Amino acid sequence: MVGFFLILLTGDVFPTIYIAVFFELLWLDLIPAGTFIPPNAVFCLVAATALTMFFQLEYPAQIFMMMLLTLPGAYLLARFEGWHRVRQNRNYNLILRQSRDKFSSFHPEKMILSSLGETFAINFLAACLGIYLLSLIYPLIDSLLHPLQDILTWPHLLMAAGISALAALRIRKAYTSLVTAMMLILVFLAWQQFF
Repeated sequence: MVGFFLILLTGDVFPTIYIAVFFELLWLDLIPAGTFIPPNAVFCLVAATALTMFFQLEYPAQIFMMMLLTLPGAYLLARFEGWHRVRQNRNYNLILRQSRDKFSSFHPEKMILSSLGETFAINFLAACLGIYLLSLIYPLIDSLLHPLQDILTWPHLLMAAGISALAALRIRKAYTSLVTAMMLILVFLAWQQFF
């Protein structure tokens, strides 16, 4: 959905749709359950799209490097969210005390609005800082990508991200098929390269 809104916002279908599909496939295996907080995939999508437009990147190899650079930010924002949840546990305890002591002082809506405001502020500031840092880092490594511009294409990237979708199946036969296919592809590429 975020990819769709970014397309409406920017007016660029490509490469935004490719970036959105790549991250959707990549994070497919990381389903939030229990206390597990998955990496912030929205940050990756927004940061990669914004910086792709800012630097006017065209080649998949350049955009792929940008997408890789956003991955640590996704994990860092997940840590911030975990820290914020622990901090909000204190408010939950306060709500419990207020509901038991005096019902007239029970106003959870104020704490909910405060929590939502804090969550938005923390994520927004961290995302802006992350995007700014990435805008400083990317020009330093851009020259390393020129040899890959003709080799790396979107189908390659989407197939690589699709490995996570296969891992999400949790079926041994799918893993065996994946490893067998990867080995066949490696043998074919080696045979093509040397013979």
